Amino acid sequence: MSEFTKSGGSMTAAIHPFPPAKARTLVPIGRTSTGELNLDLDKLMAGRLLAQGSSGAGKSHLLRKIVEEAFDYLTIMLVDPEGEFSNLAEHIGATTLRAVDLAGDGLTAAAARARRHRLPLHIDLTDLQPDERIEKAAAFFSGLIGCPPADWKNTVLVVIDEAHLLAPYLAGSARDAETRRLGVATLTDLCARGRKRGIGVVVATQRLAKLAGSVISELHNVLIGLNVFDRDVARAADLLGFGTSEAQRLRELPPGDFYALGPAVSPVPVLAHVSETITRHIGVTPELIPSACYGKEEARGLLELDGLEAMAPAQSQRRGPGRPSGRALEDFLLHPGAAAAAAIVPALAKISPNATTADQLAAHLARDKADVDTGLDLLGSIGAVDTMPRGESRIARLSSRMRLRLAPADVVGLS
Repeated sequence: MSEFTKSGGSMTAAIHPFPPAKARTLVPIGRTSTGELNLDLDKLMAGRLLAQGSSGAGKSHLLRKIVEEAFDYLTIMLVDPEGEFSNLAEHIGATTLRAVDLAGDGLTAAAARARRHRLPLHIDLTDLQPDERIEKAAAFFSGLIGCPPADWKNTVLVVIDEAHLLAPYLAGSARDAETRRLGVATLTDLCARGRKRGIGVVVATQRLAKLAGSVISELHNVLIGLNVFDRDVARAADLLGFGTSEAQRLRELPPGDFYALGPAVSPVPVLAHVSETITRHIGVTPELIPSACYGKEEARGLLELDGLEAMAPAQSQRRGPGRPSGRALEDFLLHPGAAAAAAIVPALAKISPNATTADQLAAHLARDKADVDTGLDLLGSIGAVDTMPRGESRIARLSSRMRLRLAPADVVGLS
């Protein structure tokens, strides 16, 4: 940058030189045909990294190599949805937090305290329902991104395996949509705002088609391995700048081979093989082993079937017929259509086995038609009513399973 001043009738420039370039922090992660493939940790912090490959591509091995090489230079935070990195956590001295044992607020507080004290963490997300996994990961990410500016100097590398489980491209159902939005927004925010806050991010996924696009767009470095599905091949090829013929190479890569591209790895796509790691991958595919050879009676004895069969009638009597699990009942009660559903069932029971229209139900119950439709949708999803899709001619009646539990009735219409 220059400022111009007059001196003796001529213009002279007052030069403000850039500060001297800092030494690059390079760590080796693999080998190419021409030498070593190094990961520039400073540029990784600035641009983040995507590690992607189908099952068996060696993605987890790659993450291990990155962590083993990087943990001497910054604090590592391992986010582990499948519980496969416990030995790696032990190797780098990370404290394991089982998310199932902590509330979301606890994970947020733990993340902030770990940053303040430069403590490596291993967040084990196993034994959680899909929505709980997203919510608790989001709480942890919020603690990292929301730490006070005084702690930004404590650089952190967040390594996230199976990121599509935490920021999915699509929600599994309408009820999951809000949770998905939370996961996508929080992980995108971590990637987008992390650089100035001293946070680098490595995101790994098996399927590009399953990971939210807003997350992928924030990752400026890529390591792409084996891909088999057409959509994944097309997206991976686009990230690498490959044409159609080059994209087919992605279907043929052996385990451990990855194309590297980005400021932190290589200015042009280069094929590399990931080097050996110190720790062993826990989730490695087991060797094939045939079934044991036992006779029928021996097998019954080993399974203790006599005892299991004796338990069944007692458990059935204790639970009662058709009693749902606690979580299923909670999901039903929290559904927006629960109140309407509770009113619809007695109304349909009055005219069983006959059917009626949604309009007649709405008039009989003095409820809005949309409210009745929501209730019918809910009852249909659990098999309690037989009904048609929404529309003017929608009809409904109790399902055969429900009708069998009622005494015969002569009523044929709602009054």
